[in-house]
Order: sequence, then C-alpha cells, then structure tokens
Amino acid sequence: MLQEAYSSSEDEDSYLEEEEDDCPQIYTCLFCPSALTSAATFFSHTTTTHSIDLQTYLSALSFYGVVKIINFTRAHGITPEEFTAKLSQAEEIGEEYLRPTLTDDAVLMIDFEGLQVAEEGCGDNKEEEDSGPSREILQKKLEQVQNMYLELLETRTGPVKTDGYFESYADYSIHHQMLSDRARTEAYRDYIYNNPAVFEGRDVLDIGCGTGILSMFCARGGGARAVTAVDNSRIVDKAKAIVKLNNLTDVINVVEGKAEDLPSVQKYDVIVSEWMGYGLLFECMLDSVIATRDKLLKPGGTMVPSRASLIVSLLSDLPALDSRTKFWKNVYGFDMSCMASEMDGEAVVQSVDPNTVISTDCGFKHFDLATVKVEELEFSSSFKVEITKPGPLTAVCIHFTCNFDGEEFSACLDTSPKVPETHWLQTILYLPNPVTVKDGEVVTGSIGYMKSKTNKRGYVLLLCGHTESGQEFDQTYNLN
Repeated sequence: MLQEAYSSSEDEDSYLEEEEDDCPQIYTCLFCPSALTSAATFFSHTTTTHSIDLQTYLSALSFYGVVKIINFTRAHGITPEEFTAKLSQAEEIGEEYLRPTLTDDAVLMIDFEGLQVAEEGCGDNKEEEDSGPSREILQKKLEQVQNMYLELLETRTGPVKTDGYFESYADYSIHHQMLSDRARTEAYRDYIYNNPAVFEGRDVLDIGCGTGILSMFCARGGGARAVTAVDNSRIVDKAKAIVKLNNLTDVINVVEGKAEDLPSVQKYDVIVSEWMGYGLLFECMLDSVIATRDKLLKPGGTMVPSRASLIVSLLSDLPALDSRTKFWKNVYGFDMSCMASEMDGEAVVQSVDPNTVISTDCGFKHFDLATVKVEELEFSSSFKVEITKPGPLTAVCIHFTCNFDGEEFSACLDTSPKVPETHWLQTILYLPNPVTVKDGEVVTGSIGYMKSKTNKRGYVLLLCGHTESGQEFDQTYNLN
C-alpha cells in the first residue's frame, strides 16, 4: 500500500539513521535486476549499461513527474528507448502511478531537483552532491504524494478504506501458493478443457484473474472467442505480461478494476471466478461475483463453479485444545491466562489431522451460483451428525466443496481433512470446554454466518449445539 511504502515513524527514521552504514539502501535499476548500493553507482550503471543519463533526464522533471515515470517504468517493464520516448509525457502520466510499484523504492528517495541545483551551483563539490537533501524534506514530499493519491481516490470512488485487501493480491507469494494448489487449479483446468461446448466461441469473464491462469485455460484449452480478465490489484501488470508471453493477447484482455464496474454494454456467456475464501465466504468476494452476474451474464449463461456447499465435522483433539490454554499460563515465567478467553472467540484456519475427525459429515448450507442472492450470504443453518468414535468433542470443523457441473465432464473441489490438503485448509471452532460423546450418539446444532461490522471482509460465526445426553455448547467466533 502507498501509505505503508511511503510512510515511516520518527522511531523508524532514527533507527534507519543509526543503522545506515550497516544496512545501505539498495537502488534497483529501472531496466534490469541490478541492485546498486548508492545513488552515484545507480546513475553510473544506467549510463554505462543502458546508455541513458537518468540524472540529467529526471532532474528536469517535477517531483511528481519523477515519481510517476519511475513507477510507470517499473510497472510496465519498458526499455530505455521507450523510457526516453515517454519522458516528454511524464507529467501527464496517470495519477495511479503516484502509488509505488516497488515497495521501499530507494530511487524514489533521490532528490533529483536537489541534484539539478547542486550541478548548477557547485558541480565540483562531489561529496555535497552525493549527500542529498535531509530525510525530513524527502519525507514531506513523499507524504504530499501519498495525500495527493488518496485525495484522488476519494474524488473518484468515495472515502478510501485502506484495508489492503486488493493489494494483498499483488503479493506474488499468494499467487505461488494458489497455483501450487493442484486440487484447486486442476479442478478448473479439467472442467474447462473437458467441456468444449461451454467455452468454444464464447465470451468469458474471469473475475479476480490474478496471474490469468483461468483466463488462459479458457482461451487455449477451452477455445473461448474472447476473455476479459479483471482484477483490482496491481497483479494485472504481471497478468498482461504473462498473457503476452503465451501469445494470447488476441483473445485475452486484462483490465484493472472491479468487475461489477465494467460497462453493461458487453454481456458474457460464461463467468469464471475463484472467489472462495477461508470458511468459503471469508473475503466476501462472492458478493462481487453475484453483482457482476446480475449485471453482465447473458440469460442462460454459465457460472463456474456451479455450486458450493458448506460442510461440518466434529473433532476430538485434546492436545490442540490444551495447547491453546496452557501456553498462556506460563509465558517466560509470566501468567497471561487472561488471554486464553480471548482465543475462545477466534476461528482458526489450520490443517486438520483426519484421525481427529469423530463424526459423519453434514452439509449445512448450499449455494447455487446461478441464483444465489447477496442477502443469502448471511444465514443460520442447522446440522445433524453422528459420532463415529467416542471421545471428548473439542472442536467443530468447517470445510467446503465446489462443484463444476457439465454435460460432458463434471469436477468437484473438496477441502475436507480426509482428502489431499488445499491452501484453504479447514476452519476450526474450538469449544471452550470439551464435551464427552459416545459412539453412535447424535449431535445437533446450528451454525450462523453474519458479516463482520468491524472487518468488511470478515464474518462472525455463531455456533450452538447439544448432544443426545443433554450437553450443550454455544460460542461466537470471529473469522478475520
């Protein structure tokens, strides 16, 4: 985020000043991966390696022009020749490029205006030129950029909620994790490749396209006529590059923004999206998919996936429950047991040992993606399971399935603890106290999903239940 990349506290400033000699700034070249350790070597590198005098070119621009051309260059990977041609338009580059492309970009901290003054006034004083402006001056300028960018967003979209959700998806490690999830990726791939009647010659919309993998499945394997790939994070810059690398630019158009904001003049035969979050609904991305479906899907169009179901299982794992409470009783010799009660109200996303499952499964909520409405994403649904192994009941496990229904081929993405692990893992609701259950005993209850009032991407989960022997449990959890 801009605020995180451009701001620092006074304590951080002091620390950086103290450690400057031990941890020098790294100046990454605009045109290649080279990392230089000073502004002087950065300029020397660009001159000798890329035959471009950045110091002269950039010192002629305003502070905002410099910030925009640097971020534009990094975002689009343009060549030195393209950079030179773009210089005359630097001041007119869109304000979105006031947002840093590279986090903690040391090149943005170079005072190019100051360098120009130094050259004109005392060019023979090399030491003074390299010393640059004070950190306070640069910080004030960068804060001006931050405020200018946020004000621009507010004029276009209303008050800015900088919760970092969309920009979290510009983090490449997230995409590595998702693409490495074979169950997830292959469910989409197999469905698209094996249902040509759904995709061939069709117009497809990919919501939250990320790196563009689903769009490329639709274009290459599915035979789509045209694919619009939409994402509201800066990953779209990489998606465009990936599409170009794979020679699919004639089919796939990558767009930055929210899918529901696309013009309604274009309608689509198929909407494909990987919208699922932890506990299925965390992130509330399904809200966006539904709004886009109602606006842009042609009558009789196809939603991919087709259906989704929430499923509950019961667990018996005393060591895991004990570790949550015992840890706080002795933390480096200090009693922090008052923290244990706070943990009771937290839903935990983790991998479940299938040997700890002690009940049958029960699907407690089902969604048809062709018809589900946003208001149906808040609910309370009942469940009924049978105990298959006696023991202390310590937690409730929530997992989900997504079904891809096709006349020629169907697929199911399953996140149960009994199948190979996915990146969604499982969502665990630990009981404050264990409940004794017997083999064959029936446990009934309900689970409610309510949207969080404090985290617009989160949910509050309401759990209550009882055993045949009359033991009860009732707890509220935050899924944030």
